[in-house]
Amino acid sequence: MVALDPQRRLAAILAADVVGYSRLISEDEDGTLQAFKTLLAEFIEPKFDEFNGRLFKTMGDGLLAEFASVVEAVQCAVAIQEGMARRNADEAQDKKIEFRIGINLGDVVFQDGDVFGDGVNVAARLEALADTGGICISRSARDQIRDKLDYGLEDWGEVAVKNIPRPVRVFRVLTDPEDAGKTTVKNTSSRLGFKSLAAAILVVVLVTAGAAVWWKPWTSDVEAASLDQMAFPLPDIPSIAVLPFTNMSDDKDQEYFADGIAEDIITDIAKVSGIFVVARNSSFTYKGELVKVKQISEDLGVRYVLEGSVRRAGDKLRITTQLTDALKGAHLWAERYDRDVSDVFAVQSEITDHVVKALAVTLKAREHERLLQKHTTNIDAYDVFLKARRAVDKPIKKNILHGEELFKRVIELDPNFAGGYAGLSFNYSVQVRFQYSATPAEHLAQAFELADKAIELDPDYSWGYIALGGAHLANEDPDAAVEAVRKALALEPNGYEANLFMGFYLQFAGDAPLAVEHLNTSSRLSPVTTVRDLAFMQLAQFMNRNYAEVIRISEERVQKFPGGFNPTTAVFLAATFALLDKPEKAATEVAELLEAYPGFNLSQWRYGKLWKREEDRSRLYEAAKKAGIPEFPNEH
Repeated sequence: MVALDPQRRLAAILAADVVGYSRLISEDEDGTLQAFKTLLAEFIEPKFDEFNGRLFKTMGDGLLAEFASVVEAVQCAVAIQEGMARRNADEAQDKKIEFRIGINLGDVVFQDGDVFGDGVNVAARLEALADTGGICISRSARDQIRDKLDYGLEDWGEVAVKNIPRPVRVFRVLTDPEDAGKTTVKNTSSRLGFKSLAAAILVVVLVTAGAAVWWKPWTSDVEAASLDQMAFPLPDIPSIAVLPFTNMSDDKDQEYFADGIAEDIITDIAKVSGIFVVARNSSFTYKGELVKVKQISEDLGVRYVLEGSVRRAGDKLRITTQLTDALKGAHLWAERYDRDVSDVFAVQSEITDHVVKALAVTLKAREHERLLQKHTTNIDAYDVFLKARRAVDKPIKKNILHGEELFKRVIELDPNFAGGYAGLSFNYSVQVRFQYSATPAEHLAQAFELADKAIELDPDYSWGYIALGGAHLANEDPDAAVEAVRKALALEPNGYEANLFMGFYLQFAGDAPLAVEHLNTSSRLSPVTTVRDLAFMQLAQFMNRNYAEVIRISEERVQKFPGGFNPTTAVFLAATFALLDKPEKAATEVAELLEAYPGFNLSQWRYGKLWKREEDRSRLYEAAKKAGIPEFPNEH
């Protein structure tokens, strides 16, 4: 078939999309698809015909139509919105199909039945700005309907939108008869609750940037990533990095909440065996930085990048998301969610579901079910849980003890949330292993009890099994720890922490080569190295008898994370130098250890008793003793 030459002309473009389509699909995929199909055939397309319009594109939940007359385009839009309001009058809230509509008059290109150009792009951006059930039009469209239609207009002023070189003058169509013939100026501060008009415009710009660019056939301003510049080979399956969501709230203390949403989306995606998702440790290194998608893709070795923003104001929540194919330099989709804060869990599920569909991934048995699970619906418990997780990121004693109190509070707020029990269980096992606890036997028993409770409440919550593994390790049973984490890996096959802790527990259980494999997998899932990554690998390489690698890791740790000192790391490094017959360097490490921990001795060092094999324990113990670390108290 020979393609027709493109033709350029002026046209009125109507862009519409379904509000909350991802949520409707996740709750009833077949029913929503059928309802939307019926709606198109029985109502929407007949309305286009009635007003001499032509539907030229449907994209999932989006529609594009062209009209020769702006007057007829606006009349059609009003008829659609009023008709949908009548159709939805008796529908349950979770079943309603509602539209946002944008209309622009502009220069467009027609070719092979499709329509392209800025005239289409502006209509798409106007649609993204519209309220649920609302209509936004451009100034060029306003000029055509003035004195021809009796609808009122609300002037939103000039708004800068992505991919359009000049600001767009935006008007909202007012269909209430009382507003007929009026043109009012939008009261931005009262409408959106922001402190100033400038702040409101800023938010509109940011929301527009996220919510309107998914009309991918017409535009892309993303510089494409290069396979040759990738720091790591692309995985054989779709790969994605979820960036930290920008906190747009007036309250900067809501940073943890925005971070938590992105973290939970990462965790949900990790449940899908067919998607490779980079861990938060790596994607969050870009927090607060203006970095191009191209660089993120090449740095982390992923094809797709998900960005977002969060605004929380009282009980209201606005989340925007945008998915980009970095290799093609193209936006795949974006969405804006205006919900109550308590709906945050449903939004997380919708976003994950949308990512899975956009990446065309086939889910295995039970993966779809697990994606839609909500571990808690108590927003207060979730709030405290996010703070608790952040508190224990660095496991020094004061942080762990603070985290203990926060996890206890989570359990009080929601006794049915497995996260509180798993978090407190792991907290107690850390206290036992690191010798923070004044009552280790009591804390160890509680660690088991709490982990079992977490698993009982939610068998699909991976951290319950990681916590159970931590309790088994603190109880000097690394084999049981490995078996517990196998279940976490089954739930999150591409989970960074599931692989990380499998590697950590395996080297205690006597399988150092397999431990190194899992730790390498976790490193690929999180290319930006953390102190914990290095510490775990250092132990595994010692048990693997790769002493040169132990030294190299130690040097990397000092270079990347200067100033920190850990007694366990010092023992291993001193023992390594002793095994390599470097007594002077071993003595230097021992001197630093005893200066920081004057009473340290091997007989009271609980960590040294955790390895399953006598051979591993004695090799470490004897090498550390040879290096000069006291075996018993008061030897030095």
